[in-house]
Amino acid sequence: MNYKQDRNLQEEVTESEAAQNNITVNGPFQPLFSVKVPDAVKNGEILQFNIKVFKPDTDELICTVSRQYEDLEWLQHCLMTENNINGIILPPLPAKPETDAKAAEKNTKKQLGSSTNVLMADEFHVHCHSVEKYLVLVLEHEVLGKDKETLNNFLCQQEPPIRAKLKRGIMSRLSSAVEEARKGQHRDIDEYFHKQREWSTEYSKAAKEASQNFNRMLIAQMRLAGCYGHFATTMSAMDVYRDATSVQINMLLSKTAEGMEDSKRGMEVLCVNDEKTLARLLDLYDRYMDSVKEMLFRRTSLLVTYEDATKTLEKAKPAKKAAAEDAMTSSKKAYEECTAVAKKELKSFMQQRIISFEGGLSLFAESQIKTARDTYTLLVRTLKAVKEMDI
Repeated sequence: MNYKQDRNLQEEVTESEAAQNNITVNGPFQPLFSVKVPDAVKNGEILQFNIKVFKPDTDELICTVSRQYEDLEWLQHCLMTENNINGIILPPLPAKPETDAKAAEKNTKKQLGSSTNVLMADEFHVHCHSVEKYLVLVLEHEVLGKDKETLNNFLCQQEPPIRAKLKRGIMSRLSSAVEEARKGQHRDIDEYFHKQREWSTEYSKAAKEASQNFNRMLIAQMRLAGCYGHFATTMSAMDVYRDATSVQINMLLSKTAEGMEDSKRGMEVLCVNDEKTLARLLDLYDRYMDSVKEMLFRRTSLLVTYEDATKTLEKAKPAKKAAAEDAMTSSKKAYEECTAVAKKELKSFMQQRIISFEGGLSLFAESQIKTARDTYTLLVRTLKAVKEMDI
């Protein structure tokens, strides 16, 4: 890690961002477009993301469009309704950004403590990265990425899609809960998928817990950096009597304050690097596990439908035998096709998950070591300056 001419530390995570942009859950696939989300603009309570659309594998800009979070929800809805998603692990939507003043105040107090009098700046770059990641995952998906009409309308039309609110009523939620209760614990006839369902339940809990705990650690580091800053400010503000001894004391306090500022800056760089290396990765796979469980539930639902159709066929009277046989054949085909796609998706997902965490953990460890070394070097410099003082 390099130094600036002043005593600040550089933030080095550009290669980690590039590495995480390559996270996919599918094999090689030539996407229709490539995208970048460099910035976002706040318009009242709405955050507008500027999306740059390029030709794949080139720097040729096709267009720049402005979209908000609700547009992403509508894109996800269209992809789900316009394509057969049985067996597909859908790329998870990012968290909805909170842009109102109360949310900003709540977030500040959560990270810096309830006694803080400052307001943290909006972290639009975090939301931009999440939106870009979602779009990359959609474009690189072997099924969703081929939905040319939907993707072209979303990425290449200046006017955003119709922002219809996608609300689920109480009856819809109740129906979903009943379906999940009835089919969620159904014993699978395929031992492989039975084990995958058990694994997804346990791993989802672990992924969520890891993401939450890592974020708590980041918050603790941010608060510690703030304490270093307060300590440095207090020592710099101390003004004792201007005799020979007090002048020396002031010089000592000033040097100590510089050391505290170095510690503060080192901790801030550590937080930025941690957020860009592991925090984003943990959050992504926390959300991805929800998609995995949803995919497995869709397959289980098809299995239950297939078994019910088989039982109906066995009990059907001669007049209804043909219709029951058609229903059984149709449900069997849907179940078998879903199973084939699901096995391929799970295999690809597992492989990419391991590769992604291997890279993310390596970058996390490297940034920790570099930041610690650089902070140590600056503190040693301060300690040397104190020792050379004639006190």
